[in-house]
Amino acid sequence: MPPAIPARKSKSSPGKAGATSTTGSAPARPTIRAYRPGEGQRLRAFWETVGFRSLGDDDASLDRLAERNPGLVLLAEVGDRVVATAMGAWDGRRGWMYHVAVADDLQRSGLGRRLVQEIERRLRAVGCPKVNVVVTDDNLGGRRFWEALGYTMLGARQFGREL
Repeated sequence: MPPAIPARKSKSSPGKAGATSTTGSAPARPTIRAYRPGEGQRLRAFWETVGFRSLGDDDASLDRLAERNPGLVLLAEVGDRVVATAMGAWDGRRGWMYHVAVADDLQRSGLGRRLVQEIERRLRAVGCPKVNVVVTDDNLGGRRFWEALGYTMLGARQFGREL
């Protein structure tokens, strides 16, 4: 499993508070690392704070995703606090990214971009030629984020069915 990597220091946008260190001086830098089996509750608690619905994100499903896609399920932490996530997967044909989210107080800090770039790097390393991401129609901020990273809207709709 790839080692944890410190997130790059980035410029914060005015008016956005960063996570502060325990000393109260400078903002603490998030550390990005791979998910470890059994951490599902921490991720679900974080996703709840950012408005994600976690259908299918039980511990067994997350552990299975991480096992099938080593090093592609990432989280960022400041101390014990999960502050961002990004899940990558590769089916042998296309890569996928799911649950890319950053805590409100760290949005626009570059952390989301850093997570996406790390997932892209790791997907390229396993031979993945293309990555897709699902963004809901009502998520205008998410659409702007992905467009700023060079992603384009595809002319298809996603359909799903519970099994």
